[in-house]
Amino acid sequence: MGADSGNGVRQVPTFCPLCVSKCGAIATIKDGTFVSLAPDPSHPTGQALCIKGKAAPEVVNHRDRLRYPLKRTTPKGAADPGWQRIGWDEALDTIAARVAAAAGEHGPESVVFASASPSTSAMSDSIDWLNRLRRAVGSPNFAVYMELCGWGRMLAPMFTFGAPVPGAYLPDLDNAGCILFWGYNPSVARLAHATATAAALRRGAKLVVVDPRRAGLASKAAHWLRVRPGTDAALAMAMTQVMIERGWYDEDFVRRWTNAPLLVRRDTGRLLRGNEVFAEGDPAHYVAWDGQVAQPVAYDPATGQYDTDESRLALRPHLIWGCCGSQDPA
Repeated sequence: MGADSGNGVRQVPTFCPLCVSKCGAIATIKDGTFVSLAPDPSHPTGQALCIKGKAAPEVVNHRDRLRYPLKRTTPKGAADPGWQRIGWDEALDTIAARVAAAAGEHGPESVVFASASPSTSAMSDSIDWLNRLRRAVGSPNFAVYMELCGWGRMLAPMFTFGAPVPGAYLPDLDNAGCILFWGYNPSVARLAHATATAAALRRGAKLVVVDPRRAGLASKAAHWLRVRPGTDAALAMAMTQVMIERGWYDEDFVRRWTNAPLLVRRDTGRLLRGNEVFAEGDPAHYVAWDGQVAQPVAYDPATGQYDTDESRLALRPHLIWGCCGSQDPA
């Protein structure tokens, strides 16, 4: 499909699949050959394309691009692998037979699936199918490389909110009044975020950038926090302390969904256990403080329940526990 502009040239609306951004694009096809990829401003993520997207025709047309399944015909370690082209049916049957044999002889746990990063590669479109195959085999093993930014961008929101960014949802840059980029330069990593941020700044949003370098949009930030490399945690803890001191957090949420109410041993720095406080306490239970009756209460991590109403849990260090569970008021 696509509009024919004459002279064997067609303009085809599409998107770039080379990372999770899936930027909207216009592909130019000349005499049946893919010759260029350009941004599609009519698409929600089509304001710009990175250099990887612009180089898509080189990827598609490269003479060394692997386009068909190949089978090794000489042993591993041989100077010449002896690659021989085979059909897709033979390739799939061979893989299925070997996976089934390994799972049958050693158990499905012996089979390991591996993938390129679904965030920065075309695997973003097919990672779900690979996981369905892995689960069908019964294997719990999935190896995937993760770019540095992915740990904070994907896993921190996953553990905090229950869904990754981007993934189940995207940051609402279109309506944000303040945007914080922490060690993140979308000008080179996520152009859709960069263009949305630039638009937000034009309508009056404030930008805060935490980065040792004044890179990308940091030059337009209302506040550029130039941390020394490796000191991000100190800055995060300092900001958290200010938020706690000034009450800039949701206490009900913190009591219900975090471990903030749990008491910590002064001597070891570890969470206090039920058997260290109560005569017949469960070592699998933790301990919190009921601020209304000024007594310790147990918390069962298996059920997520406290032995008191959560609204009564203290979030301030009213009590410090010594090595033997004796009460030592702070």
